[in-house]
Amino acid sequence: MFDLKNKKSKICFLGMLISLVILLIVFFATDGLTGDKEFSEYTREDWSIAIVPLSVIIVSGISTFVFALIIIIPMIWMYPALIDYVTNKKFSDLDPETEFMVFDHNEFKRACCRFVEQDRLWITVKEYNLKAKSWTVLEEGRFIDEEDDLVYILRKDYNYDKTKFYTLPNDK
Repeated sequence: MFDLKNKKSKICFLGMLISLVILLIVFFATDGLTGDKEFSEYTREDWSIAIVPLSVIIVSGISTFVFALIIIIPMIWMYPALIDYVTNKKFSDLDPETEFMVFDHNEFKRACCRFVEQDRLWITVKEYNLKAKSWTVLEEGRFIDEEDDLVYILRKDYNYDKTKFYTLPNDK
């Protein structure tokens, strides 16, 4: 999946942008160098001048294409697993007593929460692995005394950048 926090994704995205900018600059900057000649009217001198920008355009085009493929192919490869997750696995493997869940921004991490006793909250934190197509338990059965501390703990301990709460229906 494309993630700008990932170093490889950043490098590929920046490489693609730089290659595309170079391609466009060279293409439009060299457009007026030869005048209004047709290809059949080019002389040996014209070709010796035009070969440098032409080679830069070809190299930039190829590198833009390669960087785009490096970004796009993993997305296409993971698409079936992502569809399977959304349709079948997102709410699977739940504890029957779970009252609500807290997802991170892309919903691959979840905290299954339920109230125990008075104000104590019991949580299980899991992360979904698209390659293995299964939930991995990050922490099982942690007690939190204050419900307000839940978001802070999830951000601090499990790198949740945003939180989405989802309350389960009573009939489950």
